[in-house]
Amino acid sequence: MAVPLEDVHGQVIGSLSTVFKYAAGDDEVKMHTAALAIRDEIAKKIPSVAALFGTAGQTAGAGTAQSLSVRPHASIEIPASKGKFDFLRVDSKRHRLLAAHENDGTADYFDLASNKLITRVKVGGAVDTAVDADSKYYYVSVQEDQRVAVLDAATLQEVKSVKVGGPTDAIIFEPKNHLIYVTHDEGANVWVIDPATAKVVASIDVPGVPEFMVYDESADRIYLNIKSADLVAVIDPNSNQTVAKWATAPATQPHGLALDTAHHRLFSAGANGKLAVLDTGTGKVLTAVNITPKVDQIAFDAKSQLVYCAGPEKMSMVSVAANGVAPAGEFATAATARNVAVDTQTGAVWSTYTDGKSSFARSWMPGK
Repeated sequence: MAVPLEDVHGQVIGSLSTVFKYAAGDDEVKMHTAALAIRDEIAKKIPSVAALFGTAGQTAGAGTAQSLSVRPHASIEIPASKGKFDFLRVDSKRHRLLAAHENDGTADYFDLASNKLITRVKVGGAVDTAVDADSKYYYVSVQEDQRVAVLDAATLQEVKSVKVGGPTDAIIFEPKNHLIYVTHDEGANVWVIDPATAKVVASIDVPGVPEFMVYDESADRIYLNIKSADLVAVIDPNSNQTVAKWATAPATQPHGLALDTAHHRLFSAGANGKLAVLDTGTGKVLTAVNITPKVDQIAFDAKSQLVYCAGPEKMSMVSVAANGVAPAGEFATAATARNVAVDTQTGAVWSTYTDGKSSFARSWMPGK
């Protein structure tokens, strides 16, 4: 008896055949119900097609699982815009794409419901954006101006500016203590800002040049890639101290960073084309898989169980399962499309780039 085979998300990925001992007069409806029950139990253990068909070696990162398909979704053009972008974020509550348009000196905002540009705010060389827990304010890291611009998320007008002691880079909002953390570009520290007073309240020493960072609410820790030392620095936001250092080898010069909270795993993307998978409980590297080199930013989508890794010309995909990870293919993007963010409402994967004449925000959807 054949029934559709589904993954954990309810997506049909094939057919499952079951065999029952049958005698004349047996209830076929009950057999069909039993087949569906078996199918549903199996589905709980299939996060994706890639995880299903990957061998034990592939799951550990030694091979390549079946490639997943993607299809073009949306493209938004900004005419006469030649400047490169830096980090990309999504404001899920307002359903917006937040693009730090560094070389244009703007913070660009897109409506993801209509796939249209909302506005471009002149702030200077924007490199990253943090969103507070209630989506009331956007905190824009403005690198060369050595400041954080505070924008009202409703009006998209700048309302405050916080000066720091050097060029800025990655920025996050820590929701427990309601503080902003912003890295010192090419420095060796992280500034802590109290948005209520618009002042720097602490500076945290880190073991090298910082790159991207994420906050782990379950562990109450901040993880920060240290690209000059092949490390992840672990910061305690209660003491504002670096409390641990985790090696990322074989990933070197780690840039992109993403967190899988459910499985307590941290993904660190090296410029050398290796994605290291770390256990956040032990700080040890569990495995590593090959990705496109020179990745700047990565994003983990908990619904599809995919890590997207954005490098020049290509976006690598890595499938995540409870027992490991496996490469899941790649797709073509653009030479300057080195950032990525996932719209959690639709599953669309976004990147921004310029072709030297115009700039674009473009998205793709994983195939079904």
